[in-house]
Amino acid sequence: MSTLAIILIVTSSLALAISQVLSKYFQNGEWAERSALVASLQSGAASIMLFTFSFMTGGPHLSSGWLLPILATGFLNIGIIFAKMRARALEDVSLVTPIDSTTPALVIITAMIIVGEYPSALGWLGIWVLVIGTYILNIQELRQKLLGRQNAAGSKLKRELRVWFAPFLALNKSAGVRWAFFAVLLSTFSLPFDGLTARRADVGFGFGLVFAIAASGNLIFAFARHEHKGVKAKEVVQRFFALGLTFATSTILTGLAFQISLVAYIGTMKRMTIPFAIILAFLFLKERKSFKQRIVGGTIMAAGAVIIALAK
Repeated sequence: MSTLAIILIVTSSLALAISQVLSKYFQNGEWAERSALVASLQSGAASIMLFTFSFMTGGPHLSSGWLLPILATGFLNIGIIFAKMRARALEDVSLVTPIDSTTPALVIITAMIIVGEYPSALGWLGIWVLVIGTYILNIQELRQKLLGRQNAAGSKLKRELRVWFAPFLALNKSAGVRWAFFAVLLSTFSLPFDGLTARRADVGFGFGLVFAIAASGNLIFAFARHEHKGVKAKEVVQRFFALGLTFATSTILTGLAFQISLVAYIGTMKRMTIPFAIILAFLFLKERKSFKQRIVGGTIMAAGAVIIALAK
């Protein structure tokens, strides 16, 4: 990867981490059951800001075949954004978050099929190292929680295996886990189309359309679920601008990175959002569970990121 692509995706990951922390903060209290409304406000605000960015930079700039990837990822993002919001609303974040770690490993395959990109051997290694590090980092809070509940029955190995595979073992029992896996499935197809969107249209206009579609779909969900009832204008405005600005910033930087590097590399490196989110949650939301244990996963992630940075 080029130095510019690394700078873009790391900065994008930081902006997305801020957006995720704000998203969690803005879903407290009576907003906990307004996932679709929050998703529509975030996507709608980002769409407006992206269109503004496009016209400020002389857009739109469109090339042949631009419409299909925009429509594809736009409609996929309706399901992705809603599914992630519902997963967090229905299940412990510590259980559903590790599931998202599996996305980069699957994107390698879909990127080959949809975009025709093939990572180098070093790139494959870096992706898998970062995926493993991401999973280890994400599973720590759940590990501490489950080991504290388990009795002494069974061998230590079996107890550990039950912990490490808990998100997969809960698939049949938890609706939140099923929503999380559904989001991963859709994401493995949306990321290659994100890459094509960034290359066939300018970043602002292309992703402005993508999130306009996602916002419209989630707004329909919000009204169908009566999430708009009792909402105060001040609360809407706060979420609209705070979530939209951080989400749009991350999208612009990621889109620019897609233009100069492989989809699989960018999709994997974007997992750097996770350690940034943990640090920010530690500082601002006082979420300090298993912070020390997560350092191991973060270190492995960093090693994977370095390998990808060296790949061609």
